Amino acid sequence: MEKIIGGVKRDCYPLTSAQMVHIYTLSLSDSAEIVNIGTGQYLRLDINIAALREALNRAVERCESMRLRLWKDPETGEMWQYVMPYENQYFEYYDFSDWQEDKVHEVLNKWTSQPFDTFSGPLSRIVIVSLPGGYNGYYFNVHHCCMDSGSVISFAKDVMDIYCYLMHGLPYPKPMTSYIESVKKDLEYAESKRYLKDTEYWHNKLKDPEPMYTDFTGQGRLMTLRKINNNPEQKWGLLYSSTGDGNTVTYRLDVDSTKKIIDFAEKYDVPVSAVILHAIRTVLAKFNNNEQDVTIKNFVSRRSTVLQKKCGGVRMHCLPLRTIIPMETTVLDSMRIIKEEQQQMFMHADYPTMKLYPEMRETYKHAPGGVYESIGFTYQPATTKSLLPYLKGIDTKSVWYSSGKQAQPMYITAMHRQSDGGLNFYFGYQTELANEKEIEFLYYFIGRVLFRSIENPEKTLQEIIDMT
Repeated sequence: MEKIIGGVKRDCYPLTSAQMVHIYTLSLSDSAEIVNIGTGQYLRLDINIAALREALNRAVERCESMRLRLWKDPETGEMWQYVMPYENQYFEYYDFSDWQEDKVHEVLNKWTSQPFDTFSGPLSRIVIVSLPGGYNGYYFNVHHCCMDSGSVISFAKDVMDIYCYLMHGLPYPKPMTSYIESVKKDLEYAESKRYLKDTEYWHNKLKDPEPMYTDFTGQGRLMTLRKINNNPEQKWGLLYSSTGDGNTVTYRLDVDSTKKIIDFAEKYDVPVSAVILHAIRTVLAKFNNNEQDVTIKNFVSRRSTVLQKKCGGVRMHCLPLRTIIPMETTVLDSMRIIKEEQQQMFMHADYPTMKLYPEMRETYKHAPGGVYESIGFTYQPATTKSLLPYLKGIDTKSVWYSSGKQAQPMYITAMHRQSDGGLNFYFGYQTELANEKEIEFLYYFIGRVLFRSIENPEKTLQEIIDMT
């Protein structure tokens, strides 16, 4: 639909269901930076700054969602999005090479805490940066309505592919796909037969008995709520931060350990994500008196086609992954149960998050803000093509910075490094609900359960827990 914005006619489109999740987050927060994604992509080698600046410009030109603007109609309150024409940018350069590492980290976290004006002006910022230790690259801050983690990775790969074309004569990367075309397909979904099938699937799920809340710190919060509400049978929890203050901690898994996970997944025909989810849910079960009914908020990227993989934008839907697995179940059977539930979820993952969760509240009659999941999870898979062969042997850093705010109480992202394929685990958490020692303990336990499980696939969950 054409709209006149600032005296200029623009082709505008409604916001998608994935974007509305972040608009909802903004409506609950007094801090707009809660929807910022701050990252840094660095290589331990000398960088030609002019070539990197050119590569960044070309990547922005090729990626429509990097030029996205949001607009709210002052008369109707309706929200729209449109793509600005490309204009060449001069990306600033900051040399922090003589600084202390922690001081640089402090500055870049502060940059990430600078909010964008959601409905007016640019929604991203890029700065070329030199770090201590010979690392060079760029810092990137973007509004979550424009990109998710999959888009950030895709953009970073495009930048490096173009840079290597400019500097080393490697093949020029294939074009990105159209973000606007992906938006059009998303908007058609509400009128499709697929929407009706997805509605039927999730409404059937809501016929199941009420789930059980499992907290990543144990049963204490639920027990307290039961006393407050004088309801010893209460099943929903309440994870609430008055400020949304948050932090991010990164744990780096070595290549050999990552390979063990991948080899196990291939041998037994289970997804890597199911292997990791098995470990997370088993830890949640252990921390909650061996509870067999565990729900994890699964963030689904919805990028199964070429258009979706290379269009940028935000395509994440967050949906409840509920599994009821007795402690007598073997590791392999646990993973296969998770695999089956995941496959069903992926088939129906276009169902809007902002429809499902209100329907859950209406069905189970829990209080506003009530939840059954204490942990959100997403996995960014790697393929041979997604790894960058020209980075082999080069030290890299992929850093995710904190805006000082977190929308989720606890959010784990497992992501492969583009240089060597090893896994990084990013723990984003609200500091009112957890501290760094608790996060370290949680990661340690997840790792213990994960590797005990792949070493002993025929043992039961109870036996694995007893071994840890």
